[in-house]
Amino acid sequence: MRTRIRVLGAAATGAALSICFAAGATAQTNGIVWEKDGWRVQMLVSTKTALGCQAIKGFASSHDASRSAAWGFISTVNGNWGLAMVGPAADRMSGQRVTITVDDQVLHVAVPRRLPSGLTIIGQLPANRMGVVASGRTLTFKAAATSAEFSLAGAGAALAAASKCAVAVREAAARSPGGLPSIGGNEASGGSSPKVSAGTGFYVSKSGEVLTNAHVVQGCATIGVKGHGDTTFRSARVKASDAKRDLALISAEASPGGGTPAVLSWRREARLGEQVAIFGFPYLGALASSGTFTRGDVTALAGIADNNAHFQLSAPVQPGNSGGPVVDDRGQVVGIVVAKLNALAVARVSRDIPQNVNFAIKSAEALSFMEANGVTASVANAGTKPLSGPDLAERLRDGAVLVMCSGSGTRAPGGSTTPNAKARRAEGGKLTGPG
Repeated sequence: MRTRIRVLGAAATGAALSICFAAGATAQTNGIVWEKDGWRVQMLVSTKTALGCQAIKGFASSHDASRSAAWGFISTVNGNWGLAMVGPAADRMSGQRVTITVDDQVLHVAVPRRLPSGLTIIGQLPANRMGVVASGRTLTFKAAATSAEFSLAGAGAALAAASKCAVAVREAAARSPGGLPSIGGNEASGGSSPKVSAGTGFYVSKSGEVLTNAHVVQGCATIGVKGHGDTTFRSARVKASDAKRDLALISAEASPGGGTPAVLSWRREARLGEQVAIFGFPYLGALASSGTFTRGDVTALAGIADNNAHFQLSAPVQPGNSGGPVVDDRGQVVGIVVAKLNALAVARVSRDIPQNVNFAIKSAEALSFMEANGVTASVANAGTKPLSGPDLAERLRDGAVLVMCSGSGTRAPGGSTTPNAKARRAEGGKLTGPG
């Protein structure tokens, strides 16, 4: 359902959202930068100031007599999250104590207030609980006399896009103080696909440098990273990139919590037949926003056409896994997820669907790339003991980061192929990056 209501586009003077307007200023939206499943992410500005971004959606509530309303989230440039709503149910809640729950788990208690514009500000949400919202099914507001229920389908991807958009707004405003930054284009009028994509990376130094695939960050106007424990995306930039190897080093802002990045140790080569595990952020918005852990085996020590820079593995790989770590049972990096066999292309030729034919860049390639760019990786001792499955998953979760890319550039259609796409087409078009 799509409801065209100017939600979150009101004169918001609420300190709860840390959005400050000059007297009489009005917040406006500035182009759709992401759109999917009825959600829209737009930049939110006042007359002269970039404030953040909003993710909005209409909904049908069994508790709302009007049967329709619009609601959404605000992600401000300083990392705060707010929640707002328009409609009769929101009007009835104004001034009352409201309990906000996600799947029956209490998230926050607030007192909504209605602005003259008709917008009801539900309140500021705890930043450390936004992961609960992103992975939840139902968001409910309950007051003494009324309640409203929201489906959170697609909210994970929308929240990630709004947070990434707010990072882009902050960076653009810093580059052009006093003016209104422009991020992305107006996708509604242009008809092009949303310019937001996601991949995976992982820490390779205590200073917070992250390794990922070059195709994950190729052509990005802005880059943001979010690791375990981060409540918002942190701005990042490409430090070095090698299109041939499909590797990139990115430097990110320090975590607000000031913690030391969880750096994984390395091994120089994988062995045929050994069990490996991967961690990444596939199908962002559909699967767990906290990342997924899968296992498989090293099935060949070369890639397609005997590419000696890659090895083949059977661990499941999906869009969003690109750039993620491949580790052995001791948590030592032996490769970086890079591609999967295009099952549909192969099926058209062979009438058979290949299963779990995926590829990783060998650790030796990555170690050489990092050394050439001033990063010395930690190579593990041979006597390191194997980890249990849960311990291995936790180590990968702590070391991995979600990498978000926004803005136009030279990314391949769908963000799926790597910079050396010509070489891949020469291999019969059967190899694709998992994004």
